[in-house]
Amino acid sequence: MKKNIAIDFGASRIKSVAFLNSGKILDKFESTGSNHYSNKEIDPNFFYTSLIKHLKYYSKKYKFLKIIICSEMHGYAIYDQNKKKISNYLSWRYTKKNSNSTISYLSKNYFQSLTGLKAREGLPIVNWLMKKNYKINDEYLCGIAEILCIKGGKYFGSLHSTYAQSTGFYQLNNKFFLNKKKFLNKIINTKKNLIGKIKFNNEEKYLYGGYGDLQTAYMGSNIKNRELLINMGTGSQIILKNNDKYNKFEKRNYFNSNLNCITHIPSGRSLNLISNKIDKTYKKKNYLWNFIKKITINELKNCKEIINLDFLKIKQIKISGMNNDDLRNFSTIILKSYCDQYIKILIKSKIKKTNIDKVILSGGIPKKIPLIRDYLEYKTGITIKIDNSKVDETLIGLIRLMKFNL
Repeated sequence: MKKNIAIDFGASRIKSVAFLNSGKILDKFESTGSNHYSNKEIDPNFFYTSLIKHLKYYSKKYKFLKIIICSEMHGYAIYDQNKKKISNYLSWRYTKKNSNSTISYLSKNYFQSLTGLKAREGLPIVNWLMKKNYKINDEYLCGIAEILCIKGGKYFGSLHSTYAQSTGFYQLNNKFFLNKKKFLNKIINTKKNLIGKIKFNNEEKYLYGGYGDLQTAYMGSNIKNRELLINMGTGSQIILKNNDKYNKFEKRNYFNSNLNCITHIPSGRSLNLISNKIDKTYKKKNYLWNFIKKITINELKNCKEIINLDFLKIKQIKISGMNNDDLRNFSTIILKSYCDQYIKILIKSKIKKTNIDKVILSGGIPKKIPLIRDYLEYKTGITIKIDNSKVDETLIGLIRLMKFNL
C-alpha cells in the first residue's frame, strides 16, 4: 500500500508519522525543534537537516513518495527570484528592541481589522519593519515548508493562506497589507497545495501543505458544531469557527473561511521555563511537574495567590531555598495561575452565555494534568472534555488534509 509522511515543525518538537492512504498510522518519530536557537536568527539549513533526519528514520522501514507539512506560523525567510537566500529565518522569538513605534504604526493603519492579527512583538511584519534592511521587490516570502523545497529540490511558488496571513504581510482576503509591496508567491486557499519537490535517496519526493499549525490542529481535533477548542501546548489558543459574535477575537484564514481566535495565552512555554529553573536548582528532572501532578482540586479552590505567567515575567522569577512544602505550595500557585487565565477568558468573553455545548482541551498539558479539566469545569459550569488522542492533533489534521492531496 502507498505510504506518506506527515511532519509538524513545531518550536519545541518536530513531530512526524508515517501513514497509509487509508489514514492508518504506521510509525512516529520526534526530534528537537528550533526553540534552542532562542531569539536568534535561524539558519534555514536547520529545517532541512531536520527533515532529512525524519526521512532517514522512515526510509529504513518504508518506501514513500509524498510528504505533507505544517509548521509554527509566525516566521519567515526571504529569497530572491532566483531562489537565493536574502534573509535567515526569523521566528516569532526573534524580536528587536524598541518595537513599540512599529506596533503603534501598524495599529494606526487598521492592522487588526485588515489582517485579523493583533500587532505584537515577534510578528514577521514587525521583525521586517524593525530590520529595515530587507527590501521587497520581486522576492519570495518563505515559511519552513517553502524553505525545504528551495534547500532540497524545487519550489513551485505557492504559499498557503493559513501560513501567509499569520505573517502579517497579508490581509484576510490575501491582498498585500503594505502598499506598493508584493511577493512572488501565489497564495492558495484550498486544502490542496503542492509546494514542490525534495530530492532524497536519488528519488523525488512530493511536498504538500505548508499549512499553519493552528488550523491543522483544529482540523485534527474532532470539533463539532457548538464546541470550542482550547489548545494547551507549547503555545496556546482558544478557537471558534465562523462566529460573528466574537468580532474582538483575532481571525485566521481557514480554507476559504475564518477561525475566531484568542492567541498568545501564556502556556507550556512559561511552564517549561519555570520547570527548567527548578530542575537546575534542585538537580532533579521534572521536579515541578511531579509536584503539580499531586495537587488536588481542593488545593486549587483554597489557593488565593496567582502570578503573571507572561514569559518575560517568568524569566525574572528566582528559584532557591524552597523545601518540599514550599515547592508544593508554589506548584499550586503555578497551576491555579495557569487555569485562571483560561477561566477569566471564558467568563469575560461571555462564551458561557452562548450556545456552546462543550469545551475541548487539546495539547499535551491537559493530558498530563487532567485536574485542569475538573477545575475549569468547576469554575465555569461549562462541560469540559480532554481530547485523549495518542497522536498530536496537528498530525491527525495533516493525515486528513492529505486526502485532498492524493
